[in-house]
Amino acid sequence: MTEYRQLEIKAWQEKAVRYFCSKPANFPTGRAFNCCKSILLTLSEYLKIDTELIPKLGTAIGAGVGLNGLLCGSVSGVALAIGMKLGRNRPDENPSQAWTMIDQYIAMFKQRFGYVNCSQLTGVNLKTPDGLKEYHTRIHDIGCADRVRFAVRQAVELLTEIS
Repeated sequence: MTEYRQLEIKAWQEKAVRYFCSKPANFPTGRAFNCCKSILLTLSEYLKIDTELIPKLGTAIGAGVGLNGLLCGSVSGVALAIGMKLGRNRPDENPSQAWTMIDQYIAMFKQRFGYVNCSQLTGVNLKTPDGLKEYHTRIHDIGCADRVRFAVRQAVELLTEIS
């Protein structure tokens, strides 16, 4: 990969992290964009897809689908971005290219982080006040930001292969 391409990908990664880590003035009532929304915003810009559904689409998905500790928003966001690029418009279209790409991404994510579920990745229960506090003080800006960076890098590389 050329140095220019590496710098370009790094810029996309940092854009996603800014979405993810920039806290509004009314934090914690107002929150930064979640992991899924941050990835969707960044990758929709990368793919030049403009829709008012983003970032709304990721609102209930981030933090393991609405704080439930399920699938990490860094996986969900990439899956949705793949769908934006390769998704079907009709039931007679073949979804295999999208399925193959998300399989590749999930394998890379598991290899890097070991798990795909938010509760296993963070080790906290985001539905409790103590868990949410620990998440914001110890995990959000470090571990989760790293997963957002990873997601954007891998998604850009995968999506570029098909462009």
